[in-house]
Amino acid sequence: MATKEKLARRCKERMVEELLARFNDHPNFVITSYMGSSVSDLETLRRNLRKSSADYFVVKNAILRIIFNRLKLESEASKIDGGMGILLSGEDVISTCKALVTFANAHEKFKIKGAIIDGKSVPTDRVKQLAAIPSKNVLLSLVVGGIKSPITGFVNTLGGILRKFVCVVDAVKSSKQKKEVA
Repeated sequence: MATKEKLARRCKERMVEELLARFNDHPNFVITSYMGSSVSDLETLRRNLRKSSADYFVVKNAILRIIFNRLKLESEASKIDGGMGILLSGEDVISTCKALVTFANAHEKFKIKGAIIDGKSVPTDRVKQLAAIPSKNVLLSLVVGGIKSPITGFVNTLGGILRKFVCVVDAVKSSKQKKEVA
């Protein structure tokens, strides 16, 4: 009996170590409650999250409490209730939040409990606000368009000045030709 307990303890310690390593590699994560969601629904969520290089997994509450204590996130431990899932975000936190909020809106039993982004606790409504922000590529194209716009305007202005100059030269030429004919 003692060896089974030792084995179980070692197994839990190993799980905590592996999860701590994953949390350290991905410091931005979202805490969710998946109770009432089917396995196929969670697989759909995982497939959608792979596009944004995010990872979703289910974790036991006792182990999650240990991890939050070791990460000095005791305030987040109060959110642990029922079946808990963790979404480890990839590089693009906004696209990860978009995929998660879209899934949560489609599956009413799936709940977003909060998040840790850049080491700070973020409430559920803030995660939804992040999901409303355009993606990184859209924001970059808006910046490039904003930078390009004054340059395009300047080029068009110079082109207009040149067109007017040519028209004036042509008008002067026409008027001189009329005077020579008359």
